Amino acid sequence: MASSPSEEQRFLRRPLRIILVVLVILLAASLLGERGLIGLIQMHQTRAALARDVERLTATNAALADEVRALRTDPGRIEAIAREELGLVKPGEQVYEFRGAPPSPSKGP
Repeated sequence: MASSPSEEQRFLRRPLRIILVVLVILLAASLLGERGLIGLIQMHQTRAALARDVERLTATNAALADEVRALRTDPGRIEAIAREELGLVKPGEQVYEFRGAPPSPSKGP
């Protein structure tokens, strides 16, 4: 008995459907999975943001190291901070405090 063309087509269609379903699942997993394309793009963005943070923090760290070095070696720097931030003066110095001009009275209409 010879098989009819419809039976042969059905026989071939089943494996093709299975292959197609597997391919769709693999495609979805490669795009949407934790290590898929979308996840990879997010990881690259996170990496770039972290690299910018590292650069900024490295610059801040270098500036703070310079400040520490100046505070340890330059007595003038310590004196400047004492004068500016704490308002200290040397013995015998006179302090002059300048105040702004008082606000002028506003004229009414």
